[in-house]
Amino acid sequence: MSYWLFRLQLYRQSLRQWLSSLQQIGFGLVVLFPMALPVLIFLPLLSLGVAANPATTVPVYLNTLWGYLLLLFSWMKLQQAGIYGTDYQLYLNSLPTSARLKKLADAGLILYSANFFVLGPLVLLSFVLVQQSNKLFAAGSQQFLLELVPLAGLLLLALYYSFSALRRKIPWLSLFLLPYLALLAPLGLSKPQWLLCWGVAIVLESYLPLPTFKLGRWPQGLFRLLLRADLHSPSAEGLRLVALLLLIALTRVCIAAMHPDIVPYLLNAVSFFTGLLLASSLFSTQALRVEYQLYLASLPQSAAKQLATCVGYVLAKTSIGVLLLLTAGIFDIRHWGLWLLFYLVTMIGIWFRPKMFLLLPCAVGVMLVLGQLFLG
Repeated sequence: MSYWLFRLQLYRQSLRQWLSSLQQIGFGLVVLFPMALPVLIFLPLLSLGVAANPATTVPVYLNTLWGYLLLLFSWMKLQQAGIYGTDYQLYLNSLPTSARLKKLADAGLILYSANFFVLGPLVLLSFVLVQQSNKLFAAGSQQFLLELVPLAGLLLLALYYSFSALRRKIPWLSLFLLPYLALLAPLGLSKPQWLLCWGVAIVLESYLPLPTFKLGRWPQGLFRLLLRADLHSPSAEGLRLVALLLLIALTRVCIAAMHPDIVPYLLNAVSFFTGLLLASSLFSTQALRVEYQLYLASLPQSAAKQLATCVGYVLAKTSIGVLLLLTAGIFDIRHWGLWLLFYLVTMIGIWFRPKMFLLLPCAVGVMLVLGQLFLG
């Protein structure tokens, strides 16, 4: 077996193990994940159509582009161990393989795992160029090329973040801060100008250090233990925030395209999913409590106080997501009430029945729908 085929086999095995691990987490994710798969396939297709349409407005294009890249970034992060064969590094390093071949295999697996996210815009751009080749040499070719810039920008950024997602340094400026600020204030720039700003942000973040902070004397006790655990392994909380930003971006795209009468129903669904997403942070806190249960039992602190500390810590983590939702401005008072209801019932479900946590918020959602139907 060649080195490339061996690496490809390791990657596929890692994917199978990852899907199997979802079944071990609980009934809720097993039910929810297959429901999300058609959406994950449909979103890149929708994004390509929006990016290729010259009539797309700048805010819709920016939100679509951001959602596309966030989805790509999350997908690549989830596959990182499989792409690099992390669990088999000692064996891979012992093989008599040149460094060049290893780098080529890494690059090939990155492109293979990104698949549609890169191939989609590449095929669409090639198809447009072939079909409209007569316009390239016509008098108005400059305008035609400008219309291709948004799609070409999507392709180049997809290629960049396919590789950037697997590096240690997080693209905090170009993928998170800049698009979020653009979401709040488009500033009247055109699509090519925003893509140019995006490229400048990529260059700048390669020189700027990642913003960090050090823990002082506060907090103390169990709260500090929970915080240090999340800072030591930030991938879960980071992907949760990325998923929240993705939902925000896609919601704004859908609001711009939907009839106003349908928007409230969309926001009802968004309040449900964002409530579930932010409440799922309790899973990692509960896992840490189980891992350190003997140590926690030895502390001079009652179980009730430890419970209050854990809940308070999860609420503190949730405040970051709430701040993002507030600044995005997608919810009114009614939808904030729904969000709070779904958030609390999901927390209760995770606390008492973690493997069946999804049943309680779903039951509440069904009762609300039935109540609205019968009460008019």
